[in-house]
This record gives sequence, structure tokens and C-alpha cells, in this order.
Amino acid sequence: MIELRQLSKSYGSEKAVDGVSLDVPRGTITAIVGTSGSGKSTLLRLVNRLIVPDHGQVVIDGQDAARLPQADLRRRIGYVIQDNGLFPHWTAARNIGTVPRLLGWDAPRIASRVAELLELLQLQPQIASRYPHELSGGQAQRVGVARALAADPDVLLMDEPFGALDPVVRKRARQDLRALQQRIGTTILLVTHDMDEAIGLGDQIAVMRNGRIEQCDTPARILADPATPFVRDLVGEGQRAFRYLSIQTVASLRESGQIAGTALPPETPLSTALEQMLWTGCDMLPIAGGGVIRRDAILKAAQG
Repeated sequence: MIELRQLSKSYGSEKAVDGVSLDVPRGTITAIVGTSGSGKSTLLRLVNRLIVPDHGQVVIDGQDAARLPQADLRRRIGYVIQDNGLFPHWTAARNIGTVPRLLGWDAPRIASRVAELLELLQLQPQIASRYPHELSGGQAQRVGVARALAADPDVLLMDEPFGALDPVVRKRARQDLRALQQRIGTTILLVTHDMDEAIGLGDQIAVMRNGRIEQCDTPARILADPATPFVRDLVGEGQRAFRYLSIQTVASLRESGQIAGTALPPETPLSTALEQMLWTGCDMLPIAGGGVIRRDAILKAAQG
């Protein structure tokens, strides 16, 4: 869906993005992760032409982004910025309808789309008339996502979308984004400095350092085989095992057997199952649909 071909952008003598090539498959989430100043946000802005590259090419669904009219590019690419960026003097409904209005949609069509997105993002209808200062952090974040999705874009760019949320709301927001993406199939390119967030959301992870991509691979491969010492340090040697468990499900270690108790959904991460076992003192838990998951099997998987 997105092809970045040898993209470069410099500011004076500093190369913010240095010869980056990246393929983002259709209907997936690619997480770009790295330390501050690694070029993550600059790369994101090059995709939607908020910044013009010095060299290289951005291809969106087979078309050169540089040749697309600005209006077409804005319609095809939604953008969620840090701290949601809502206009404070506009209601949630007006914020959500920003791009459709710019594209010339009539009022009934905009109102219908706003109502549809509020329902999609599990927001109550009365949220539409509230101003940003009247929203919780989680509600404002969802309104920001709704605004980015308003014109039904092919691509959604997200720059640290959960950075201002507290840990509990942030975890729920990640889960909601993954569920939403699976439902509507939008291709997402997400910037984060949080490796746990990248692992939990990304179908693939691109690790950036000094304007370049050090490694681009699946979360499992990033964890199992870091390509460079920098990637290894970013993953965290002491946390690799638990992070690996967070991307594997109980279904992958299902064994025959039967035990009483509330059954875990098959998609439950092994890390969640292990936490529950440690909390309750159980050595085995049932899995919905039959079978069990054993603590020793999880610990063995964590050891590689």
C-alpha cells in the first residue's frame, strides 16, 4: 500500500531521514520505533507531503504521491498527531467533519458520517456537541482518530497517538485501535518510542536510528533475533522473554485436558495467562473450545 524508496531529508548538515526504503503491506499496521531524534516523525510527514523530501519517492497504492493533487492526497491519508490536536473552539462533531467540509460534502452527509464514526469508535451520541475541554483523554483520542477517518482514507498515519494518555487508558486505546483496524482494514503507519506499543500493535516493526532503519521485521523476529546491538538494547535483554510471551497466544500452546474454571479465549496472550496463574497460584487454566494451557509450557516458551 505504501512504498518508500530511498527517502532523504536534511536540515542543514543534519540528515533527519537518510535513504530510507520501506514497504507497508495493505491492511497492516507498521510501527516505527526509535529514540528521540531518530527521524520517526519526519519520516511520517514525508509520507503525506507535509514535508517534501530532498531525494526519493513515496508511492501510495501504486501512484507517486508527488504527482497527486493535494486534495486527493489529504482524502486518501488520515493523520492523527500527538495530543490529538483537536480545535479547542469547535465541538467534537465539527472537529470530526473537518476534512469532509474541506472536500465539499453537504451538511447531511457530514452529519451522517459523524454519527457513523461515533458509533464505530464506541462514543455516545452526546459527545458530538461537547468541546475538547469537556472530553476525557480517551474520548479526545478517539475523536482525533474519528477525524482522521472521516473521509474514509486508504492510509492512516499516527504520530505518538497515545502519548498523553495514562497507562490504563493507553492500554485500552491500543486494544481498541487493533480491533478497529481489523474491522475496517485501514493500512496504518504508526510512530512510537514505546517498544511494548510497537510489539503489541505492529504487524511489522521498523527500528530507526540516526535517520536510518536498523531493522524491519515482524515483532517475533525482532525479539528473537535483533539485527544490531542498538535493536537489542531497545528491545531490552531482560524484557525480551516477557515481550515474546505478549505476542504469542494460549492457542499456540494448547494441550489436551480438562480443568474447571473460567476459560481463556484462544487469542489470550501467554503473558496474560502467566500473570493470571501467578496471581491465583494455578498451574493450569482451561481454554475456550477445549484444552488447557500449562504454566511450565509458558515458562519453557519464555526460555526460547
